[in-house]
Formats: sequence, structure tokens, C-alpha cells
Amino acid sequence: MKPEIIVALDFDNADSAKKIVEMTGDAVSWYKVGLELFVADGKNIIEYLKKQNKKIFLDLKFHDIPNTVISAVLASLQYETDMVNMHTQGGSEMMRAVMDKVTGHCAQKNIKKPLLIGVTLLTSLDDAYLNYMKLGFKSSRDYVLHLASLAKESGLDGVVSSAAETPYIKEALGASFLTITPGIRPAEASVDDQKRVVTPKDAKNMGTDYIVIGRPVTQAKDPHQAALKILEEMK
Repeated sequence: MKPEIIVALDFDNADSAKKIVEMTGDAVSWYKVGLELFVADGKNIIEYLKKQNKKIFLDLKFHDIPNTVISAVLASLQYETDMVNMHTQGGSEMMRAVMDKVTGHCAQKNIKKPLLIGVTLLTSLDDAYLNYMKLGFKSSRDYVLHLASLAKESGLDGVVSSAAETPYIKEALGASFLTITPGIRPAEASVDDQKRVVTPKDAKNMGTDYIVIGRPVTQAKDPHQAALKILEEMK
């Protein structure tokens, strides 16, 4: 069923992350390992997730010169992750070079290529940020569509964006171009530090492929039931 839930393991240690994985059980297949957890104990938690037959979104948002990002993404293949991302602001040359090198490497080594995803505009940012940075775009939607177009032209599999932009991305770039949506909050949950948020039901109606959910699941008294409730909400 789409969208699939990706639970964000935003912890500073592997033990806390493992506890959530155990508690959510079969309700969740995908987990996001971000900067904090990866720096703290990345190898440990990734090996654990693989043993549990879980899928991994390695959310490190690589952004550097092309050769450095290529090397970083190639190095990440050792973890057998299922999805890896980079900033689209790194430019078309960077994204295209990464896609070409990783695709060639995986074919040569006969290993599965992870989904390569471009980060557009963080959901903690909005139109005020565009104006402050003088980026020259009238709205967040225009900027995200521009970045998503660059990502597709460069060969990436999809982008991270707010669900609010998903219908426009799908219309412009096709249904098969993946959208991964953070900033998801169930109707009764706090938006915390996010600005461009939607509910799981909204995200489904907008056509997104994956929704990233953190605190509403990881800080719930019963993470398993919290995940099931979100799945039910999207039916």
C-alpha cells in the first residue's frame, strides 16, 4: 500500500533505536537512519536493521563537489541500504555523475542499486526563506519543482519534498518519479519545528510514495499501535 511509512530513528544511540524497531514489529518495514544516529552508531544500527529484514533510508543529505559525493555514496554501498539521498542544490553535474558511477558500480559488482533521491527544500523552510536568501523564486512550490526537474533530468529516482508539492511534481515529472515526504503529522499531533506539514491521509490523497514519520511513532506510548493507526488513517 502506498504511501509506505518510513519511521525516522532520530536517536543518539543504537539501543533506543532498536527498542523502537522491536516495539513497532511488523507494522513498519522502512526506517530512516539520519545524521545523528549514523554519527553516533551507524554501523551497529544498520547491521541490526538488516538482520531484522528491514529496509533502510540512509538520510545523510550529501552535498559537496561531485567527486566527494560520488565517493561518499559509493562508500555507503557497503551498508546495503535501500535508499540514499543527496542535496539537489549540489547541481545537475553532481547528481548525474553520482547516478552514472553508482549504476555502473552496482552493475559491475552485481549488487542492488539503492534508490538515489534528491533533497529539495527542507520542510522547516518556507517562502520567507526564499525571500531572505534572494533565490528569485516566487514560491516554495516553484523552487521545489525546479529542483525536482533537475533531479529527474540527472537520472535520480525521486526527491524528498513536502507533500504539498507532490501533485505538481507528479503532474510535471510523471507518476513513476518517486516522492518521499517528511513533515507528516497525524491530525492530533504537534507540528513541532516543521512549517510545511500535512496529515498521512492528505499525503496519500496527494499521491506521495513514502511518508517519513518520527515523533508521532517513536514517542508514542505504543509505537506499534501508533503505526497501525497511521496505516488505518490512510485507507
